[in-house]
Amino acid sequence: MPPSEARASYRLGEHVSRSWAVNSLHINNLNVAAKKRQASKEKMKTKRISVKESSRTGLAIKQRNVTLASVRDTHFQPCERMTLIPASELVTLSIAPRKKHWGSYIQSNQTGMIYGERGGGKTWQAMSIAVSIATRSEFLGNKPGMARRVIYLDGEMDLVTFQQRLRRICESQGVEPPQDLKVFTPESFTDLLPSINTAEGQKLIDKMIGTDWDVLIVDNYSAWSSDGRETAEAWAPFMRWMLGHKRAGRTVIVIHHSGKAGKQRGSSKHEDALDWSINLLPDKKSPQDGALRFTLVWEKARHLASNEIAPIAVTMRQGKDGFLTWEHQQGTHKDPKIDRALKLRQQGKTNIQIAEELDVDRTTVGRWLKDA
Repeated sequence: MPPSEARASYRLGEHVSRSWAVNSLHINNLNVAAKKRQASKEKMKTKRISVKESSRTGLAIKQRNVTLASVRDTHFQPCERMTLIPASELVTLSIAPRKKHWGSYIQSNQTGMIYGERGGGKTWQAMSIAVSIATRSEFLGNKPGMARRVIYLDGEMDLVTFQQRLRRICESQGVEPPQDLKVFTPESFTDLLPSINTAEGQKLIDKMIGTDWDVLIVDNYSAWSSDGRETAEAWAPFMRWMLGHKRAGRTVIVIHHSGKAGKQRGSSKHEDALDWSINLLPDKKSPQDGALRFTLVWEKARHLASNEIAPIAVTMRQGKDGFLTWEHQQGTHKDPKIDRALKLRQQGKTNIQIAEELDVDRTTVGRWLKDA
């Protein structure tokens, strides 16, 4: 081979060798970059994993920003979209137990109603429960497992009266006014109250209360619904709003009025989606001695057995100095004439004689003595 051709062949070989080396290095760099991208994707999946496997067949439940390690330790969370769950997997889900906010009666993730006549003690009862939940103090024999964050939305009481009641309730429970109890009163606001059964009103209320709370008490529905209607159609947007907070783990309690028949005022559909409903029945048979007497009657309680919802007879007395005392017992308030009838019977009086002395029908006396 001539020297010129040999030199050209050498240069060509050197060029091919260098090109192969460059290409090999480029390919290697591409492979390394691809591996890094894949590793980054796997890392992102670990950091922002959005599924949780069930213990048996891997049911996918959407969640947000949960690490892979924490997925194994978390309880079931609701999905952003509607999802069907096989019964065989539903029974194996790890579900967080409800927190007891006021004994077993009021728990987390609930919607409830307390209703009764005007002036029957609804607000006294609701405010006392709020203080009990926020301070872990005992009220009517119940208290929370630990102090909770409570918001009280009052819609009609003047600020002076609300302040006096709050002070007296705290004194009666032996606690200082709690920091974890946040209160809204209409006299702290220069405008009209937003309507809690409209999207615009709910947006304003949600902006004020945020999500950093456990129990919300709305006192009362009529004051917070601007149109004054208590139909099923007017109630529906409010109920959906309550359910939204319930599914986020919070509890909403609404105070409402009873109608002439003694049931909650308005449509019976108000109670359909509620977890529990309490009728606060006034005691009209006891002597008018200045004490406030009522009976708590559970009209609905999904989370309690029938033997757990016995009525509670409550008596609130207010001394001359304003100090409150509370008494309670299972059952309803008894007509004081019943005890008198029993004593007269022990003295040997007949039913007719007892009826004449107590100014009641003798059949009533017979029923009292039989039930006793």
